[in-house]
Amino acid sequence: MERALFGLTTVDMHRLAFEFAERAKIEHKFNKDSKMAGNDWLRGFLSRHPVISLRSPQATSIGRAVGFNRPNVMQFFSAYKAVLLTNHSFTATTVWNMDESGITNVAKPCKVLSTKGKRQVSKITSAERGSTVTVVCAMSASGQYLPPMMIFPRKRMVPALMNGAPAGAIGACSSNGWTDSRLFLQWLHHFVAMTRCSKEAPQLIIMDGHASHKSLEAIIYARDNGITLITLPPHATDKMQPLDRTFFKLLKVNYNRAADSWMTSNPGKRITFFEMAGLFQVAYNRAATVEKAVTGFLVTGIWPFNDDIFSDEDFAAAEVTEEPEPDRASATTSIPTVLIQTATPVSV
Repeated sequence: MERALFGLTTVDMHRLAFEFAERAKIEHKFNKDSKMAGNDWLRGFLSRHPVISLRSPQATSIGRAVGFNRPNVMQFFSAYKAVLLTNHSFTATTVWNMDESGITNVAKPCKVLSTKGKRQVSKITSAERGSTVTVVCAMSASGQYLPPMMIFPRKRMVPALMNGAPAGAIGACSSNGWTDSRLFLQWLHHFVAMTRCSKEAPQLIIMDGHASHKSLEAIIYARDNGITLITLPPHATDKMQPLDRTFFKLLKVNYNRAADSWMTSNPGKRITFFEMAGLFQVAYNRAATVEKAVTGFLVTGIWPFNDDIFSDEDFAAAEVTEEPEPDRASATTSIPTVLIQTATPVSV
């Protein structure tokens, strides 16, 4: 997991041990309220496996500089290259990038014409503070887009919330409108249904290392359906994630314009959750172009594969925080087997 840039915290280990024991029907005394193993189990696990140790990552006040340095980036490309060499069936149509972003019912107003010298220029919005709806998007290196998922901050999902949504999109709810492991698994089911992937027709998903992506159930489901998951280095997604490089900024600009136009056409009304899917559809259809997807993968070096895409100048901010480079030979041959669907036995 660590070699695949999927490093686990002690909390992750406590939770995964409980999930594994429950799935394997192993008798245990773990806490069923917190659904986590105890500290005694973790100490015993570490004593039985001395090759594993608890390490503190290198800390600095400049998060992005730490994340986007040459050793971290090369470690990702080494793991990614190993995946491509292991499965030669991956093509531009089967390599995907998935990420979440947020839209709000109080969009930032567009610029307006005003009299020079006026101290304050205002424009009406739905409220002082907005509520965020999470949108889960995915695009392939060939320019295909998976119908998005919208997560509303509500207790119960009603069909009307998805009125006007992009074709094929699905809706879900969570208490705060954010994604979690349950919703990520639901999105994986959606991905399998849309792409019809299987062990005979595998797909590769590149994403960030959010905690919601680390559940045992999601990893097992991905493996059973021919999906390889690999994560990007932390604090480096602004440079290495295709969706961040070419898609999300344009999506939000178009969403703000659509929301601004709606407020102008509907004076005295507020944008509620029931209007957001329609506004999102307008923005999504404008932003989701083949060119943006292909360019996003190209400039990040993910497709076509190019581990030399970033220059010394790109790493300049990280020079004072770089750690020693990992052993290239061992990194290249170390395949993230925990996350790869494979027909041969592997050691975990």
